[in-house]
Formats: sequence, C-alpha cells, structure tokens
Amino acid sequence: MSDEENMADVVDDFNPESDNSDTEELTAAEVIKLMEEAWTNEKFAPEILPHKIEIVECLLGQITSMEENLESLESTDFTKSLYQMEVDRLRYLVSSYLRHRLEKIEIGCSGILKDEETRMEQEKDLYLTQSELQFAKECKQAFEEHIENVLKFWPGLPPDEWKKEQINPNMYSFVFLKSKAEIEGIVIDDGNEEEGDLVDFKPGSQMIISYNSVANLVKKGDVMLI
Repeated sequence: MSDEENMADVVDDFNPESDNSDTEELTAAEVIKLMEEAWTNEKFAPEILPHKIEIVECLLGQITSMEENLESLESTDFTKSLYQMEVDRLRYLVSSYLRHRLEKIEIGCSGILKDEETRMEQEKDLYLTQSELQFAKECKQAFEEHIENVLKFWPGLPPDEWKKEQINPNMYSFVFLKSKAEIEGIVIDDGNEEEGDLVDFKPGSQMIISYNSVANLVKKGDVMLI
C-alpha cells in the first residue's frame, strides 16, 4: 500500500464524519485522491483548467473537522503529531492548487477573461470561480493602468497595439500523463500542419505527448498529468 493510501486511511480513521457508510457520497480518501489529481493536473497543464471548487470546499470541511478532533487529544499523544502532519499536508495541497491557478490568471488574465466570456456567451461550464473571475478582472485593470502610465513617458508608442497584446499558454508543450481508461485513436497534435499519428491508451499506461492532443481528456478525467 502506498504512503498516500496509508495517510488517507489515517484521515478516514480520525474523521468520524467520513465513514464508509452508504449515506456518504465520497469518503475522505476519495476526496483526497480527487484533490491530489486536480492539483497535479493544474500544476502541469499549460492552461488553466475548469475549477474544482466543490472538491476544495469538501476537503476544507474535512480539515476543519480533523482540527477540531485534534483538540481533544493530549499533547503527549504520539498520534496527535501524525494527524497534525496530515492536516498540514492537506492544507498545503489546497493552497498550492489555488496558488497555481492564481499564477496562471496573473500571467494570462486577458486571454483567460476572453475565453471565459466566450464560454458565457455559449452557455458552457465556466472555468473560473466568481472570486477568480473578479481577481482576473482586477489583474487586467491593473495591467492596463500600468501600460497607460508607461505610455505617458513614451508618447510615440501606439496604445491600441499594447492593449491587444496577451500572453497565451503553449498548448503544444509536452506533458507526462497516465491513462485512467482505454482510449483509442488519439491524434498526436504537435502544431505542425501535417496530419498527426494515432496512438492508443491502455489503463495505467504512461506517455509523453503534446498537451493539445489530450487537453480534452485531462478535463474529462480520462487521463491525469504526472
């Protein structure tokens, strides 16, 4: 059994609200696994992915419950240190996931907002939470104000051209993935005009491939980045 599975079992044992009864939709171990997958995908994907705020809120609820239970243990209890380490690890997992998303928004706020507006118009699922959307708007506004201040010292520069510039992620960068299902006929898209080769995935198979070839599979959860 892996260290991650052992620690997930610790959470299940320590958190009485996360038992394996039929009334629970997800156990603590399942929530942690989903959070770890969301974190690794967000970390290695060049673009911002659809948010997993439901998983974040669920895990934060479990962390709060664990912290409340920690208070009932004696300071001399060795297991208290073990549980505390797991709480710290889970908090890092959540904060790192959110930080990766905010960093992507800071860098590519204009393009991300444009894509999000397109999804709104097409009534598709949005990638950003309301808080992230507000943060992206603030980043864009701050960037435009900065450009306007710079232009005051360079009156000859065309301001409209500056405003059109945006940083887009490299969708053709290579990623390392693990397949969670059997998938046939994946077209390798490396950005060349030539028709790409086809590749099949087996459950558990690992491969290095251009992100654009598997972007939809990552978002659907058929594969995970590692």
